[in-house]
Amino acid sequence: MKTLHLIIIIALLLTTSVCSAQESYEKTVSLIQGTWNLDSLYIGGQELPEALLRKLYDQMQDTKKFTTYYFGEDGKYINATKTKTIEGSWELSQTGDTLMLILPDKTITNKILHISEDNLAIEPQNETKDVENSRIFMVKPTNIPIEP
Repeated sequence: MKTLHLIIIIALLLTTSVCSAQESYEKTVSLIQGTWNLDSLYIGGQELPEALLRKLYDQMQDTKKFTTYYFGEDGKYINATKTKTIEGSWELSQTGDTLMLILPDKTITNKILHISEDNLAIEPQNETKDVENSRIFMVKPTNIPIEP
């Protein structure tokens, strides 16, 4: 009889755990979907001269205005900047902590550092360490009416 109770308890715990993981996965998917604006970039592991850093900072201010990321409900991914648009698809790992961007010429694996209704922070991962410690910070656009 004690064995039967133990089996029932273990089965309930496993069911609860699986349901909780599925709910977390679905919540992350719904949070990612939509259009995001670039907020900032952090490129780690780079020692750059101050003049170059100033130039990059100025370019970043312009880039922020024109860079968007779109994650469609159908898995479509679009990264649009002032000068080009890259299209592909996106997938979320079953654990909900990794965002895969499948592009025509490569697949980029990104660790999700933070996600909420209006903020997304990812860290590109790659074996060559080209982007080691780099991070991309995005925000959902706000449509605040400007009063005349």
